[in-house]
Formats: sequence, C-alpha cells, structure tokens
Amino acid sequence: MRPLRDGEQTALLELAGLWPSPDEFPMRDVFARYVEEDPRFDARDVWLAEEGGVLASCVQIFPRKLVMHGKSVPVGGIGTVFTHPARRGAGLARAVLRAAMADIQGRGMELGLLFAGPTGFYEPLGWSSWTVQRPLLRAVREADAEALAAADLFEPARDLAEVQEIHASYSRLRDGLCARDLRDWRISLRNSGNPGEDFLVTRSSRRVVAYLRAVCLARFLVVMEWGRVAEAATELAGLFAALLTPRPDDALAPAGRPSPEFRGVASAAPLLDEALEAALTQRGIDVARSEDAGSMFWVANPRALARRFGEPYRPRDVGDLEAPGVREAHLLGRILPPSRFDFWPADRF
Repeated sequence: MRPLRDGEQTALLELAGLWPSPDEFPMRDVFARYVEEDPRFDARDVWLAEEGGVLASCVQIFPRKLVMHGKSVPVGGIGTVFTHPARRGAGLARAVLRAAMADIQGRGMELGLLFAGPTGFYEPLGWSSWTVQRPLLRAVREADAEALAAADLFEPARDLAEVQEIHASYSRLRDGLCARDLRDWRISLRNSGNPGEDFLVTRSSRRVVAYLRAVCLARFLVVMEWGRVAEAATELAGLFAALLTPRPDDALAPAGRPSPEFRGVASAAPLLDEALEAALTQRGIDVARSEDAGSMFWVANPRALARRFGEPYRPRDVGDLEAPGVREAHLLGRILPPSRFDFWPADRF
C-alpha cells in the first residue's frame, strides 16, 4: 500500500471512472472535481494498491474540520473507495482502507467519517453507523407558481457575502457540520452540482433572508443545504415550495423523469427546525422521515477527542469487547449522539 505519486492523477481517474454512474454525469468527471478541480487536493491523501504496475484499488482522505459544541475537530473524511472490478475479492480495498486509517491516526485527526451504502464492509474495521432520520418532502397541494416566481436565482457576486453570513449563523448551534471559509465556499459552488444545481434565494428589504440549494443525485431531487435569518422561516418554506414546483424547461430533471415526477418528492438533511417544519406544513408540504444508517464514524484518536471535550476516557469501559470500535463509539456517543449529528450534503466527499 502506498500514497499516490505526482503524475498519477490520470491513472487514478481512469480507475475511479470505472465506477458505474447512477446519473448522466460521467463518474470520471465526478472524481475529477476532487482531484483536478479542488485546490485542497494533495496526492498524499490518496492511498493505493498496485498490481503489476497498474492501480488496482484506491481510498481518498478528505481532511476536514467538523464543528461540535463550538469546537473545531480535525476529521479524516473517507471517499473514492474503489477497486478495479477484475481485482476484487483479494482484500485489496480492506488493506488500502487500513492504510488510510493508519495515516489519519498518524496525522492527529481525531475522527474518521464516511457515507456508505452497504455498511457491513466498514463495521469489522471499527466503523459505527450514526443513524439519522432523513426528511422526505412532498408537496400535497397543486404546483406553487407564486413561490416559483418569488424565488431569485443565486448570483455569487451579489449574494455570496450575505449567504455566507446566514450559513455561519444558522449552522452555529448544530453539531457535525463542516467549517467553511470563503475558499471552501468557492470550491463548493464550483463542485457541488451534478453537474448543475438549483440555488435559490429570497430577499426582504433588498437583503437575502433565506437560501436553498438542491441537486439531482442518483436521479432524485436532493436538498443539499439551506439557511435563513431567525425570523424568515416562512420565506424559507417558500423556497422549498418553489423547489417542489414543476417547470416547463427543467434543467435539473434527468432524462426520462418529467419535471412533475422529479419535483414530486425531495430528500433533505436532518436539520429541519421546529419553526421551519411548521412553515412547511402551512405551505402544503408534507414531511415524512426514513432511517438512514449510511453515515459512519470511527474514533481515530480517542484520548485526544476525550481531552478536547473534557470527557473521561476509560480504556476498560463496559462493552469494550463487544465489537471493534465499541468503546470509541461510546465516547463519541456522549459527545455527538446520532440524534444531534447534522451534515450538509453540499459538503459531501
């Protein structure tokens, strides 16, 4: 197992590009956003298995800062986990992931975070699912043309400073979100789409008071992020109504899914506050929930994490021997229980 070398980016993208695409957006282009178009990319963050001089398996580390209880925690995000179809079954992915995990520990990152479909591959290595209740939004009234007409398209030069301020204040009391500075915002705007996104804003007294971002992922409408000033729950609900309103020329809808069908339901992050949910109901938007166990944590440096939050670290906690990572999950569970874990899909990796 070894890190990526300079000059191997093209070979890495050729390997990752073999991943079957759930959308019309080619997977090589998806991964190119993280390799060629993200100034945070470092070849040392990619771990590889090589066979016969050919790249066979890869894992990418995404160094991030998660904000929890007002503290910034160094985290190693895990993504781009892929093995060449002809090289599967030999344990390469497990070996590469172990190398990446050892690197995360050695660099002093305190947590690992990943988003998985099947979780069984990761659990034996000490990863624990942080199950969240994911909202599913459905408009139960007729199309809301008024809401669509009232929503403005985001313009970075005009709106970014105000949106950035709303993001910071709205996210401040939520635990698990990525810290995002101006550079991170610019990267997000360039790379979050799949390839495009709906980014809507609404104003009061000529200032942005609410915003909403959504993309098409795996042919479904996914709300990536939103924010509002304290008194603008009604205005934000209007943006959700606009998002769920079909339109004649729908640039976001995938081929074969007419706009009324595509806009019929949207998946969202588990960050609906009480005032927003009430405003959504008033606007004729039904909120259901489903369990999502795909968020997974691994405590890389438990003593450092415990020290940061003033938590006791007991190497002989009851339950140590139940399964790999259980003791660490107990520690993280005291700091960030699943019911408090929030993450914007716009920061995905």
